[in-house]
Amino acid sequence: MNVRSGGYLLIERTKQAAYMDAQLISEFVQSASECICKQHPTLDVLWGTSKDSKNTYRERLRLSEEDFLKLTEWVEVYQESGELGYPQTFQTIELAKKFRDRFFSHIEIDIIELGLPESYVADFLAEGDEGESPERYGVERFILRHELEAPTGQFLGYEMLGYENGMFHSYLCNGLEKDLAEQFSFKLNKHGFVSTLEEAERYCTYSNQEDVETEPVLWLPWAIYGVA
Repeated sequence: MNVRSGGYLLIERTKQAAYMDAQLISEFVQSASECICKQHPTLDVLWGTSKDSKNTYRERLRLSEEDFLKLTEWVEVYQESGELGYPQTFQTIELAKKFRDRFFSHIEIDIIELGLPESYVADFLAEGDEGESPERYGVERFILRHELEAPTGQFLGYEMLGYENGMFHSYLCNGLEKDLAEQFSFKLNKHGFVSTLEEAERYCTYSNQEDVETEPVLWLPWAIYGVA
């Protein structure tokens, strides 16, 4: 099966939320959705006008004012070059590691790579903006650019994700694991993801039904890869 790389995310591994089913979900969760796991750098804050928000973010990252300014400068440079796609998607593993090691080494950060099965690429791109302009969100641009590039990380499994405005909703945002466990033989692997594409496709078909209370987006099975 051909899988196309959609870029890399720097995420904070997050403790299981109270609304999640502790029998089905691991104690610590990895997800491509910012609703579940914080992602860095947070461009909405860096590009915002609120000094209070920027200071709060700097303190949360435990960065000096000098390093925080340098982070902002790096973001501008790599956004301009297209290597960092809005809002937080890195095109290369080298750049993702460079940011992690320079600014986030003192935080529990994971690098994950997104992969989309080739059979879903056309449907995914149809949900985004038309054309291949720089204004496209990062994941869309990288899916287009990486036409012949397969993911390179360690395969962790599949996550059912709905894409909207450059970011992802996860089935976990809706506590959907409870419904899936009732409807199917739902079980996550040791990495906290769905093991097979067939299972993930089945769960996405369920999530895309109009009578299921999920966000009104196209739910697709995204392959998740871990990067050391």
